[in-house]
Amino acid sequence: MHSLPALRHYFNRTQMQPQSRSTSFLLLSLCWMLTNTALAQFAPAAGKPGSTAIKADSSCFVNWASNCHIQRGLKQINLPDSGFASVGSALSAIGPASSNGVVSLGDAGIATLTFNPPITDHEGFDFAVFENTFLDTFLELAFVEVSSDSLSWARFPSTSLTQNTKQTEAFGFTQPTQIHNLAGKYRHPYGTPFDLQDLAMMSNIRINEIRYVRIIDVVGSIDTTWGNKDSEQRIINDPWPTPFPSSGFDLDAVGVIHQQANMGVISHQIPRAIWFDQQTEILFIASTNTGKLEIFNAQGIPVFSQSTNFQTGNIAQQFKPELKPGTYIAKCGNQSIKIILTSTR
Repeated sequence: MHSLPALRHYFNRTQMQPQSRSTSFLLLSLCWMLTNTALAQFAPAAGKPGSTAIKADSSCFVNWASNCHIQRGLKQINLPDSGFASVGSALSAIGPASSNGVVSLGDAGIATLTFNPPITDHEGFDFAVFENTFLDTFLELAFVEVSSDSLSWARFPSTSLTQNTKQTEAFGFTQPTQIHNLAGKYRHPYGTPFDLQDLAMMSNIRINEIRYVRIIDVVGSIDTTWGNKDSEQRIINDPWPTPFPSSGFDLDAVGVIHQQANMGVISHQIPRAIWFDQQTEILFIASTNTGKLEIFNAQGIPVFSQSTNFQTGNIAQQFKPELKPGTYIAKCGNQSIKIILTSTR
């Protein structure tokens, strides 16, 4: 496919009749729109419409990691004498976000966190990972894996659409809309959420009994000798090298949204503000979550909006939007969940 600069050059240099010029302009406009669409595939930065970011003080969190083991990585993986990352300790990743500082993993460093009770799969997102970046576009990324027994692990399928022809420098920028299922997508104090249903086809784990979460720093080098690839074998480009004590992914915490209780019942400290019944495809908004319900498609484009209107005595309001089958993000107030519609409307 021709690049946009090449198309513009062709348009400017070619002597055309008015009709031909009009046709070329339409083709150029179409290429421009398609290019911009391709550059915005996933949910945007925290605070923007369609974002899946969850703030650390959200009432959806019912628990946090109870233990953590750190395997530090080098400050710069291709320099064996660069030393290891040294900021923070394993204790920094235990408990609620923003409470114990952060622990820096270094290049390809690993944090293994333990949860009791186990995390379990339920409607929408099941846990979220917090990193300490302070900008929407300065993103240090990590793979996320889960296990039921600490022996067999399943990695969330990740996507990075960031260009990989020019290395992102140590303080370079990455767009959140180019990233999916990689921790570190959102700035602090917002967490990147994960849905265990994405791993439902994995036979080596029990998605209703996740006792361990493993965070593995992405080495953002575009040199294939050292760099890491996403699930589609695209090299992941993020700030590198970062030869500092705070090298690599800076883990703050992992918050639990759904966890096991006695007899496998989902435990919540307080009622959920928004939830989705997959069988009936009905969306519920609790009366404590007043405001406007908004639904966004996978590209972050709003496709449904309606104000909540509670009758006296009602504990929740029901919605069944007329939308095509697909994956959406439903948001009301500061709460958001992923919903999957399968019925033909």
